[in-house]
Amino acid sequence: MLRGLGDGIQVLPGSPSTLFIPSSDGYYIIDPGSSEERRAYIEAQGKIKAVLITHSHSDHILAARDLRSELGVFAPLSETPFIESPELREATTFGGYAPWKLIFHVEAVPLKVDNPFRLPFNLDGIEAIPLPGHTFGQVGYVARGILYAADSFFGDKLLKNVVIPYFLDFETAMSTIEFLRDNAREFEKIVPSHGPIVEGRRAIELLEMNMRAMESIREKVISILRGRKMCVEALSARILREGGAELTPGSIILSSVTIRSLLSRLYERGIVDAEASEEGILWKLND
Repeated sequence: MLRGLGDGIQVLPGSPSTLFIPSSDGYYIIDPGSSEERRAYIEAQGKIKAVLITHSHSDHILAARDLRSELGVFAPLSETPFIESPELREATTFGGYAPWKLIFHVEAVPLKVDNPFRLPFNLDGIEAIPLPGHTFGQVGYVARGILYAADSFFGDKLLKNVVIPYFLDFETAMSTIEFLRDNAREFEKIVPSHGPIVEGRRAIELLEMNMRAMESIREKVISILRGRKMCVEALSARILREGGAELTPGSIILSSVTIRSLLSRLYERGIVDAEASEEGILWKLND
């Protein structure tokens, strides 16, 4: 059921949550989600002016495929190729053709983007702001003091369950979380896609929790590599196991994306090095 956030804006809770922003003759919909039931519920609320997408992941966009809207689908230009091509989405995570049932729980289908945009972007008072890290081109949307923050940070329950949240660029994700923490009081409410709606001190606390989780991952990687060499998958599996997460092929594949991006940044700074071996690429700390 829809929940009011103030000034006519409503949220449909879920994972992800969907934002409804009223216009004079309908709604703007942000990240409609994935299920057929969700699509039908959104359509039943009245006329849809446009659908705004934050990033390319299927759990955020699948329900938009058959949504009827006056202005069509809007999305960041840099995310558009991935939204329109499931193969690109899968290859970004898996490295090539991906058996999606091994990794993904939502079907990957193409979605036509009618209106790709570059930043700065504003549509009827809805402003897109850059929130990269989870994907390279992810944006959030601000309307009437409400920020829809997409997958820039996560709720405490999800952090506990996954242990290693999914980020294509670990360092940029940290910068985005820090930006949101420092500016949290500029927004009346912040709506993450997967987590509780927060404001004020609670928003800052949750963002700081996300920062500590990321810093802990970095510290664990460096600690584990002291005196040993290890491949990305082994590093990921060890951190997942120590954090109490379930080890599955999917959890290791997804968490390895985050760990690989972290190692890449550490490599650029000369903190770690990579070594080729019959076991694959082994990472080690530099002396």
